[in-house]
Amino acid sequence: MKVSGQNKISEVGSTRLVRVVLPLKPNDLLERIVNVFVRQVQEHCEAKVITTDDSPHAIELALAPGIGAEGFRIEVRPGGGVRIVGNDERGLLYGTGKFLRTSRYDQGGFTPGTWRGTSVPQKPVRGIYFATHFHNYYHEAPVEEIGRYVEDLALWGFNELVIWYDAHHFNGVEDPKAVEFRKRLHAILAAAKRIGMDVSLLVIGNEAYGNSPAELRATPGAGRGGYYPCAVCPSKPEGMKYILQLLGEQFDWAADLKPRSVCIWPYDQGGCGCAECKPWGSKGFMKCVEEIGKLARQKMPGTKILLSTWYMDKAELAGVLKQLGERKDLVDGLVNEDNILPGAAGLGGMDQQPGATAPVLRQDLPVVGFPEISMHETFPWGGFGATPLTGRAQGQWNAQKKNIDGAFPYSEGIYEDITKIVYSQFYWSDQAAAETVKEYIAFEFSPDVVADVAGVIKTLEQNHHMRWWPGLHDGVPLEMNWLPSRGAKPQADPGAEEAYATMQRIDGLLTPQAKKAWRWRQLYLRALLDSELKTNGGKPNDKCNEAFAELIKIYHAENASGTVRPPLSE
Repeated sequence: MKVSGQNKISEVGSTRLVRVVLPLKPNDLLERIVNVFVRQVQEHCEAKVITTDDSPHAIELALAPGIGAEGFRIEVRPGGGVRIVGNDERGLLYGTGKFLRTSRYDQGGFTPGTWRGTSVPQKPVRGIYFATHFHNYYHEAPVEEIGRYVEDLALWGFNELVIWYDAHHFNGVEDPKAVEFRKRLHAILAAAKRIGMDVSLLVIGNEAYGNSPAELRATPGAGRGGYYPCAVCPSKPEGMKYILQLLGEQFDWAADLKPRSVCIWPYDQGGCGCAECKPWGSKGFMKCVEEIGKLARQKMPGTKILLSTWYMDKAELAGVLKQLGERKDLVDGLVNEDNILPGAAGLGGMDQQPGATAPVLRQDLPVVGFPEISMHETFPWGGFGATPLTGRAQGQWNAQKKNIDGAFPYSEGIYEDITKIVYSQFYWSDQAAAETVKEYIAFEFSPDVVADVAGVIKTLEQNHHMRWWPGLHDGVPLEMNWLPSRGAKPQADPGAEEAYATMQRIDGLLTPQAKKAWRWRQLYLRALLDSELKTNGGKPNDKCNEAFAELIKIYHAENASGTVRPPLSE
């Protein structure tokens, strides 16, 4: 990995006309990169982008192998302007992202980015996992809108999108809702492929549709985390046949996307407690890993098989590693975050403690992480607007970074956008979270408000905690009737009023584009809610309810489960 560069004063001022110069032989991906560049500039300011005529603000895009895989170089263009050079198409995309976010957007238009240098990513796997369930943002937002969001993430260096087809929602493969859902997932993954990202599938070892045959169902009692009674026992011959039929249909559906990998998951929501499957992680689950891996490789040649250790206890992990040592061809890699349990008892939920000691895994297998960035100490997830947990992310990363080839954070929506971006730069260059936050603020809001907004973000994380009041979910159903925030008491929330006052002041300084954008609005509304709930004794008032209503629109959560719907009572 290498990163070198410098900022310098732009030699040309602000402009309302920007010219993009394409390589002599553009392809579909290069043309999409230009389209993303145009969209970003025109979403941020009044400038227009052209591809003809001359301009002192010419931005030339070029390819030149030799920089380093997926790397880029930004340099002065002979004859004037800027030249963005990618080692490959991905490198050009990431270089375009760096140039865009070091540029300035204001009332005068567009001022070219000032960063010059070379940058090559440190980690090869820079993914993101979209949880598409509970009628959350990824489940409900228009596919075109999600496609634009995928492009936004790609500009920051993400190179892989992972999804899971959660079958328990549906009554079989022909359920009309299942058919529509698969079309939706395929379209989202196709959007990632079009912008040059890899795609991967996550599957549960013994998952099933909601109408799975009762006689094939798993024995309850072995689940950890979420668990649904439709899960199937793989130790029953017809049970394994059912699992493979279901997943075979999924693999056929995804084959044209050429998934990079299939990640097989043990718990949350898998598991079976029968005698033939116990202990699940090292016995029943491993039966699934072997058979599912064979099927995936058969139906999607070239796909890698990843085994997740999620929620395994130490005894299970030892058993798994023993089997992998004996069967070198069983999997191609592991997925591990610092979530190995000393034992199954006392399981508290999908949350890791930063600073925990990572287990010793097989040194000859690549390992990717799976940090949880969505659900920590909040409920509903995203219910109160933006949740920038950047300090926590730094702790998660510090505990894991030496042992992994990258990761794909777990995301329930766009409310943790800032934390996602912090992770993107961990993967790229191990850049400190605080530095990425500054870069994010300058790009999305204004370079003039970096210090103030960074201070607000620090206050919001400091005051991040569970909230509860009687009637919190009146009229809104909860998944599994689960309310982890029940009984939470109001906390001091120091600085909440000052943070909101700062946001109100900054709101008047931003361009119309930045002020109306969802990234600003969700951060502004989070500061408003923290302040109003504090001064109102922890209970929502009319201003809070107006904020909840706006967040519901931003997140397309009108029909969402109470798990992910801002808590506006029906």
